Amino acid sequence: MAGVIVLIVLLGIAFAAGYFTRDHISSKRRAEARRWREYSEPDWLSANVPANTNEIASATPVVTGELGQMLTRWESRARARRAG
Repeated sequence: MAGVIVLIVLLGIAFAAGYFTRDHISSKRRAEARRWREYSEPDWLSANVPANTNEIASATPVVTGELGQMLTRWESRARARRAG
């Protein structure tokens, strides 16, 4: 019985090692592809900006299309209804 448990544990370790190895190789390949294509990170994609916050990232007004303006109006009307 102990032998079966040892085999299962070793199989789990080998399985996990395979996933970690695959991830490492894939990340190296992606990094190399970015170097070959001279990839540069876009301005809007920054690791320093927190995600999923309710805070506005910048004080400058965001230019939106018609749909954005319509949603803003709906949200302001809903806030006004909730406020009384």
